[in-house]
Amino acid sequence: MTTLTLLGVGGYWVFNSIKTPNPPQADPEQVIEEVTETPILMGPDANANGLSDTQDIILGARADALAMPAYINAYYGGGYPPDNEGTCTDLVWRAYMNAGISLKDLVDADIKSNVKAYPGTWGYPDPNIDFRRVSNLKVFFERNALVLTNDVYEVDQWLPGDIVVFGNSEHIGIVSDIRNDNDIPFLIHNNDQEDREEDRLEYGSYTMGITGHYRFVSEN
Repeated sequence: MTTLTLLGVGGYWVFNSIKTPNPPQADPEQVIEEVTETPILMGPDANANGLSDTQDIILGARADALAMPAYINAYYGGGYPPDNEGTCTDLVWRAYMNAGISLKDLVDADIKSNVKAYPGTWGYPDPNIDFRRVSNLKVFFERNALVLTNDVYEVDQWLPGDIVVFGNSEHIGIVSDIRNDNDIPFLIHNNDQEDREEDRLEYGSYTMGITGHYRFVSEN
């Protein structure tokens, strides 16, 4: 059994461990090289691997981006798509799984207790798909995470591992630890584009606009 205290939540989430896909494994030497100069070295470490959850989330998101899973939006029994398939939401849960945090379990538990808060379920929770809908993730982060500015020019408010939602729950991604010349971070995301870690928050940003910015990690 795993116990997590979530940022911005007064109580504890408790959930039973279930069989889930193995997250991509990062090369430890590469990890050290990539995170040494970032402000994310300290913090909770849910999977006790010596890296903060934020570091693991960044590395998990980047691993999914580099794997270039085929953008296939389908329904899967058990919820999880094959490793070589995925959408924008799959990059997010895979990033958290790399930190030892089952976003599926947390979303399912919150929906079960508060189904009326999730219009994207139409009143009928379905653990096979709920955690893979941007609209449900937006509600979950609004309820359970630190809600931050949507203004990318408030650069000190944007940290690696933050979650970004676009439009009317149309797209979701994770803030990178790479920044452009204006100190605005890149975005790690899957919109079936060729480069899945790119300078999209400022340049070439989605016309749908940023409608949610959240920070969500475990507290041990």
